[in-house]
Amino acid sequence: MSQTLSRRELNKVRTRTAILDAARAGFAQHGVQGTTMDEIAATAEVSRATLFNYFTGKGEILDHLVEEMHLHFFARLASYSTINDPIERVRLCFVETGEAMERDAVRLRPIVGYSELGWNESGIVSRLERLTESFERLLETPGKPSKRQLHDRRVVAEMMAGIFIGMIHNWRLNEDYPLADRLGEAACWIGGMLRHRS
Repeated sequence: MSQTLSRRELNKVRTRTAILDAARAGFAQHGVQGTTMDEIAATAEVSRATLFNYFTGKGEILDHLVEEMHLHFFARLASYSTINDPIERVRLCFVETGEAMERDAVRLRPIVGYSELGWNESGIVSRLERLTESFERLLETPGKPSKRQLHDRRVVAEMMAGIFIGMIHNWRLNEDYPLADRLGEAACWIGGMLRHRS
């Protein structure tokens, strides 16, 4: 049973959404550095004071947008669990992620760029582990795996994470980089390796 939001709570959700939409638009058009909090407030049609009641600054807005992007990505990965073939799961993950990012490139590039800054901090270990574990789940097959199969799955997942991160980095820096195609090619190579190992 879902609970209906009060008018006050609904207004808070609308205001927060308007701020995030305004920030996305500003970052897409002017970049993160070229977008001010005053511009975000004006586009969202809220006062500066209201904006700062919701977010302490651009960093907090970007943290939220990065987390939102990650939630969408990990939800996509979880949706592949109904597919029996791990090679097909990998292919879909890589290709569909590339296609989704290319479709929304203008809005996603600044957020990906900000997200990459976090790879230089202490959070890299947990972020990389989360990605690697998600890729390990993509590679699961029926039955109880042997120690060797678990080891191999881990190694392949680590390779997948490196390839995936590297190609997204190339795409962020080069507007002409064919992300979906490159990720699709990488998935084919990974699929070939998986077939050879089984």
